Amino acid sequence: MSIEVRIPIRRSNAAALCALVLAGCGGSDNPFAQPTDLEVDCDLPAYLLVDGNAGGPDAIPALNRPVMVPADDPDELDYLQEQDRVLGIYVNGEARAYPHNIFWYHEVVNDVVGGQPVAITFCPLTGSGLAFDPNIGGRTVEFGVSGLLWANNLILFDRGTREIYGPQLSVEGRCSAFRDVQPNLIAITETTWARWKQLHPSTTVVSGDTQFFRPYDIYPYGEYDAITNNSLLFPMSTDNTRPIKERVLGIRIGESGGKAYPFGELDAEGSVAAVNDNIEGTEIVVLYEMFHRKSANAFLREVEGQSLTFEVVDNEYRDVETGSSWDILGRAIDGPLAGTELERLEEAYTLFWFAWRHFQPDGEVFEAS
Repeated sequence: MSIEVRIPIRRSNAAALCALVLAGCGGSDNPFAQPTDLEVDCDLPAYLLVDGNAGGPDAIPALNRPVMVPADDPDELDYLQEQDRVLGIYVNGEARAYPHNIFWYHEVVNDVVGGQPVAITFCPLTGSGLAFDPNIGGRTVEFGVSGLLWANNLILFDRGTREIYGPQLSVEGRCSAFRDVQPNLIAITETTWARWKQLHPSTTVVSGDTQFFRPYDIYPYGEYDAITNNSLLFPMSTDNTRPIKERVLGIRIGESGGKAYPFGELDAEGSVAAVNDNIEGTEIVVLYEMFHRKSANAFLREVEGQSLTFEVVDNEYRDVETGSSWDILGRAIDGPLAGTELERLEEAYTLFWFAWRHFQPDGEVFEAS
């Protein structure tokens, strides 16, 4: 049951990982660090709300309009390897990549892509990357990292008003003036840097020169994200029917909690897989690639009034109805529908299994045939 929380936030001695991040960040060179806690006025069960011992709001500093560089700039990208995971977005003809490496130390990037303000967020503890339209209530919200966690998930706050927004994975606001605010999500692709460059050769990417001097080539959480790792930074109950750190593509649509597509189940469908499905009357397709460190995207599969059925032929996505070939971004690249694009599901994003199950406890789970 949700309750209004106006309490001192619980602190835990289990914050070794956050301490490691701060040690890597240096802490003292952060001009935004604040010594005091934010006022907590949230509709959240209090027992899962903790102070992550990160040093207060903005001690983990969000980036604002970071310098972007071309994909072939070796001097500014020496921190980034081909196999590293990135969050990629494509807005109004402009492609940009935001590496996990950057988010390990910043968690939030406020940016403008294709002329549109965007807030790209990644929580290392829940493995969740989401992009929001920050235009809320007639103004552009500048999000920051509060230093608080709920169910091990990043809690965002508004740097302008210093009001808490709520957990990233709640999507809608849960605190202060943001209660019940439902922002628009922006479609996001999580894949490897190498694959994103193949899909978007003209992409730009965050420069390693952020002026914060972080070791972006070093993952600061040890083995935390390994699928065999069952530890969490802060204790909470979990659904252990699957490995808790298994990545899933969660689709948050419908009234019953949507549906999760565990990568282990998608692996069983093949190294390249197309899953045709129906979620509460919405016909969708999930396109999956195992060989690019497991990457999945979801789309509506209706084109010009016709529902398409997708299959994999010779490691290519094809629709049965027209025989057109498609890529993992839902773009028809050959055949009668060449040039057509499937409509992306903005409500689809990648995260760890335990986090999906906690935030969407009633959601369905895909099982391989």
